[in-house]
Amino acid sequence: MGHLHRRHFGRIAIAASGIALMLGGAASAQTVQMFDDAPSVEQLRSIMVPESQPGASRSIVIQRPDTAAPAANVQRVATQAMPAARASAATADTAAQPVEQVAASVPVSHPSPATKVNAAKPTAAGFRINFAFNSAVLPDSAHEMIDVVAQVMKESPEIKVRVEGHTDAVGSADYNVSLSERRALSVGEYLVKVGVDPSRLMLIGKGMAEPLTSNRYDPANRRVQFVRVG
Repeated sequence: MGHLHRRHFGRIAIAASGIALMLGGAASAQTVQMFDDAPSVEQLRSIMVPESQPGASRSIVIQRPDTAAPAANVQRVATQAMPAARASAATADTAAQPVEQVAASVPVSHPSPATKVNAAKPTAAGFRINFAFNSAVLPDSAHEMIDVVAQVMKESPEIKVRVEGHTDAVGSADYNVSLSERRALSVGEYLVKVGVDPSRLMLIGKGMAEPLTSNRYDPANRRVQFVRVG
């Protein structure tokens, strides 16, 4: 059974690595929260399944009344509770106004600096797994961390996760891609072993292509990253 899993994930890893190379440099699209130890289920769920958290924000889209689809410069305005009578009056007063005037007339609370910082919520979780030098053997110390990922995935069976291997810049690019693929494979195999359906996992070896720090040789860039993809 273990050999079957390895062949299955091997095929995924090889296919995924090609995609990763073509899409390299996309790190700026993600906000990564790093963990040196196992996070709590609540911490990881807030990253992987944010819609499950209480108080999730909502927004409305205001579009020009003469178009069926939103305009390119459509305004997004945060919703704010208001009495029903006042809401009805606001709707009647702004029905025929241009989008810019409508957006300006909708009451919007101005967030504090702390709120603005919190708005950039993490979209990926990174674990610092202490693999031995030039090794993809998953250390026992990492099991507790990955068990949390498995638990979140079991609690939310609708989600799919991409497991990304990342390295620093020590060694050649090809070497690091290969090493990061093998490490992602080891993590994927462990997730399957503890009950995660392999069809819910994508494995990618990104090597040294997406460092977290300005120094590509910084050991802090070595990590296994988990990103929700579905």
